[in-house]
Amino acid sequence: MAAAASQDWYRRADYAYDELSGEEMGVREFAEGPRCSSLIWSVNSYESSVDHQRMLREIHGRVFNNTSDYYMLPADPAEHCRLDLQHEMLKKRIGLFLQHDTVERILAPRQIEIPAVLDVGSGSGAWTVNTARRFPHTDVVGIDLAPANLTRQPPPNCTFECDDVNLGLDHYHGCFDVINARGIASGIANYPSFLKDSIQILRPGGMFQSIECDLQLFDERFLPITAEDEDEPGFSWTQKMCVASRKAMGRRGPGIHAGPQIHRWMKEMVDVWAETGEKVIYIPVGPWTNDHSE
Repeated sequence: MAAAASQDWYRRADYAYDELSGEEMGVREFAEGPRCSSLIWSVNSYESSVDHQRMLREIHGRVFNNTSDYYMLPADPAEHCRLDLQHEMLKKRIGLFLQHDTVERILAPRQIEIPAVLDVGSGSGAWTVNTARRFPHTDVVGIDLAPANLTRQPPPNCTFECDDVNLGLDHYHGCFDVINARGIASGIANYPSFLKDSIQILRPGGMFQSIECDLQLFDERFLPITAEDEDEPGFSWTQKMCVASRKAMGRRGPGIHAGPQIHRWMKEMVDVWAETGEKVIYIPVGPWTNDHSE
């Protein structure tokens, strides 16, 4: 079993469950070959070779962002297909939000201003588009180091921007009610600093949601698998791959180790959050039960 540590922090208390079907949520259909069909046209499209060289770079046949060395997973159609699959996996397990009722309350229509959501590290754009369709009266913004590979026009309340949160978020001061930060820790140079920036861009009563994986395998009793040699009892090649991946990513920066510490960092921010919470969610490696609960 693989464990994903998930944290949610909020100042208000309640959310809404997403009951839209896969088709209504704009789920991307997978095609044969390395490229799959996509959700929408990228708002930040790039056409010229100058734009391509500025935003993207090619390494050993894969395309990567050309902005940050902290996040070194690809940014090409094949990777965005993987992110789409990850999105569907997490949506079946927890939905779009960890605290559905809380989000429903925070994003309720109001007269003074339009509720707004920020998706940090929007990747393929699946979560961003799904959220925009779930809350059509809100403004939903997805930011990433590279443009998403998108082929259909997004909902009118959904936009994408290329940005690096490691450079600060002052330009978004007080702009958002909900922040989603999912699977981005390996690309964050200083996560506690990122949390402080997030506070500045949240409106009063806002919520910050983080979902991260710790790259640790667990057995059927939910005990960590620690064997790394073939001769050791309980050895798993998948575990060996996870350990090697964690070590390799750790050499590029501390972000890969941030996930299990995020809740503690939040609690150490005294008098900032009215309430904090943490959930540990196990994601199966292999077949799931019919109800997708295990």
